[in-house]
Amino acid sequence: MLKWLLTNLLVLVIFIPVAALLPLAAVALSRDPDGAQFLFWAGPWSCCLWTLIYSQLSASKSWLGVERVRRSREASGGLLHTSILACGWMLGSLLASYCAEFLLLVSARHPATWLPAATYSPLAFCWLWRKARA
Repeated sequence: MLKWLLTNLLVLVIFIPVAALLPLAAVALSRDPDGAQFLFWAGPWSCCLWTLIYSQLSASKSWLGVERVRRSREASGGLLHTSILACGWMLGSLLASYCAEFLLLVSARHPATWLPAATYSPLAFCWLWRKARA
């Protein structure tokens, strides 16, 4: 059990900083073929992390206080329901990001130029969804 815990902790220690900082390096990475390939495979995971964070913070309006978060969670069906929605946003953005990248590779003449936009397009969709439903 301790080995499992240390392995998962090591993955989190490596994944969270890389996934959090990858959008800042996405444009620079897409200029190099090896960097573009790294962005193609790792970018959707970064996108799903940011979509998860944004979808939950914007849904609960956490900046209005802890009590507001509790009321929002109870009004939307409780912790289990909001966790299921969070997983849906996260997995949906992962799938949509890979699909957008694949469509970009199939249809674009210079796909590396638009790779960061395709990679993080589900995050833009989440932002538009929240703005339309606010």
